[in-house]
Amino acid sequence: MTTMTAVRAHRRGGPEQLVLEEAPRPEPAAGEVLVAVHAASITPDELTWDATWTDAMLPGGRDRTPIIPSHEFSGAVVKLGAGVRAPLLAEAVYGLIPFVRDGAAAEYVSVPAEVLATRPASVDDEQARRAALDRSVWARA
Repeated sequence: MTTMTAVRAHRRGGPEQLVLEEAPRPEPAAGEVLVAVHAASITPDELTWDATWTDAMLPGGRDRTPIIPSHEFSGAVVKLGAGVRAPLLAEAVYGLIPFVRDGAAAEYVSVPAEVLATRPASVDDEQARRAALDRSVWARA
């Protein structure tokens, strides 16, 4: 397995718990896409939500620390999981990662293909990352 640099937290708390370290590089499972992250942001209260730290949106999920925060992102597709037809390799994309998964404060993130949108050429990575905050973008899904 290869590694990447990531921002992670090994215990609950605020931004003081975040550390920059080497982490395993994810591999896309069936229906997922590996994205090289170009821009990402952490929602202000993200580190206080149970879903950030567990595998469930409701209380009572299994702990999944260490976690990688930051769920709004943009980047480029570098690998497709089994069964993925779109997006294409090297395509510029952006999206909002489900909060029960690791986020994009890393060199790479593996995400379900259905949470991605193609980044228009007229929009840069930072603009696309900000657009991921607008949930109306996901009304088409």
